[in-house]
Amino acid sequence: MIHSRVAIALSFALGVGGLSVRAADTDKAVKPVLTDPSGSESGLDYYSQGGVVVGRVAYFTADQGCSKYWKADGYPFGVAFDVRTFRKLRTYPFKNTYDSCPLLVRTGKGRSLLLAHEYKMRRTVAVDRDTAAVAWISPTNQPGAYFFGYSLYVNPDKTKLVFAAAQNGLHALSAETGEEKWWLQTRSTGGVTPCVDQRRGWVFYQADGRLMKLRASDGAVLKSVDVLRPCTCVSWNTVLAKDGQGYHIATYWFDFRAEDGKTKKMEWNAAIRVYDADLRLVWERTGLPGAKKSTLTYAHGKLVLSGGNHWGSKHTGAEWKYVAAYAIRTGEVVWKCDLSGVDYDCICNVPYAYGSFFAEAWGTTSKMLRINARTGKLDEVLDYGSPVNSCAPFLIAHGKAFSGDLVRDGVVVTELVRNSTAEWPGPFCDPQTNTYALPDDPRAKPVPMRELIPRPN
Repeated sequence: MIHSRVAIALSFALGVGGLSVRAADTDKAVKPVLTDPSGSESGLDYYSQGGVVVGRVAYFTADQGCSKYWKADGYPFGVAFDVRTFRKLRTYPFKNTYDSCPLLVRTGKGRSLLLAHEYKMRRTVAVDRDTAAVAWISPTNQPGAYFFGYSLYVNPDKTKLVFAAAQNGLHALSAETGEEKWWLQTRSTGGVTPCVDQRRGWVFYQADGRLMKLRASDGAVLKSVDVLRPCTCVSWNTVLAKDGQGYHIATYWFDFRAEDGKTKKMEWNAAIRVYDADLRLVWERTGLPGAKKSTLTYAHGKLVLSGGNHWGSKHTGAEWKYVAAYAIRTGEVVWKCDLSGVDYDCICNVPYAYGSFFAEAWGTTSKMLRINARTGKLDEVLDYGSPVNSCAPFLIAHGKAFSGDLVRDGVVVTELVRNSTAEWPGPFCDPQTNTYALPDDPRAKPVPMRELIPRPN
């Protein structure tokens, strides 16, 4: 199977490792060509990007840039599998997805559609969940590989709008037909998944150098504020934190260059900025060691971020090695989990679930870290013994972490708790608030973390 340790060792013997594993056209001549995924009954094989979980079924996308195969023309880049048995249920005829998660949408007429972004074709495609037949294809005007996932808004008539952030702005698509209802044209390095206030009908959207509040129904700009450097958008999540702590819009920003705007720099070059409903800046922290694809997590009054660098020169020393929780109201550091004793290069994703934050640490061997959400104490470390790397954020559902992995060209599953049936319907859990946090499940029973490697049927 793809999960074989022998296969991993072979990959590294050939010089393959980490997120440098991106297929070029020349790979067609040197790598085996995979025509379809029928050689495995497991849905974990050959799908190495992001996913969602709805109704005990996981939906994941594939990536051309894995270490093992070149996927042939006509290869189905979407899959559905059972989250308990991992048995593959169906594949979907998407083409060339990249760094992204699909989205399952139930239309106003009760039809379930699976959507994915085909970056080479600059479009979104919707297929029927049950038949895999193509339902609609959007206009071909959504450029950019930096795209993690969609968010959505429910119209008063129960139809839905799907929001796709691209390099040329934000596109609002009809979930029923794929028709483009509106397009806010602006420039952005990548697409940051916008958050949605369903009750007030607002969309909060980040583009390079700007944060905007839009009217969901027609895209009208209700408020726009300029953002100083760092102010580049790559691909992550704008967070709506609306609870007893107040109403906050949490944003993350990155820069590829130093303050002079010319010198390349990817260290200590990130920022968190938190705004109120009227886009007044509440607090900010700049000069953070975040990564170019770091994601924010919000849970129980805490906004959590980590960092490092996996795409260029590595951070030196150990000062950058931590996961920090900031009070959403003030920006005060609630706690900082010291990770100076852990060997890793970068932590992009730290979702919340079951009373803990789970940090996926990339490096020569990747690790899953369980951090106590209340105290910031590092409770447990699981070392996978090999890299587990994918740009799309990993998800947590049914007591397990599901992580795409470009090296194995598959999904790595890690058991975290038992007795939980909580699901993950959007790229950052809730497809509107994007908090990257699972609702608390009182039935969940923590167990020692372990990687689950299913055997062939």
